Amino acid sequence: MKPEITRNTQITKDKAALEQIETRLSSTKSIYKNKTRAAQYGSNAQQSFNPVIQGMYFAILKKTKELYKGLPSKEDRIIIELNNEQDPTDSHGLYTLITPSFFFYLECSITNQYRIEYQFDHCPFEEEIKTLIDRFAMRSYSTEAVKQPDYPTFFRNCLACQPDRFITHL
Repeated sequence: MKPEITRNTQITKDKAALEQIETRLSSTKSIYKNKTRAAQYGSNAQQSFNPVIQGMYFAILKKTKELYKGLPSKEDRIIIELNNEQDPTDSHGLYTLITPSFFFYLECSITNQYRIEYQFDHCPFEEEIKTLIDRFAMRSYSTEAVKQPDYPTFFRNCLACQPDRFITHL
């Protein structure tokens, strides 16, 4: 992690938020997923191209994780990975990667279209990742998100409320 994330503070878990997330994830009352609707009712083009977008997302995800593995500081290599498809209450999310300096999210919109959202915050690999996005011609299917006013606080809050099984060091 960046020094400002851990400077003189220990990340303490927000027990109420953890309990709320665990309750949500253990829900047996699942909702209809946009991905299911897209597979059934999307246009032929969407049904053909959505898996391609997902494949490109995971190719960039794999390369991003390889890049982060090479960082010298263990704190810089901490990541949060969420398989949103497993969340019974999330209708649109498919996958999320959050690092101390990069956010990467795959979703299926209500209009049956897969799209990617990403954000950089002083990311040491911003140019390499942007090059991958360009190489895969993903600009049409991705959006650079509006910057969080305080990304380190956003990341620290994510660490505080996500169950440990979603947090790893590369």
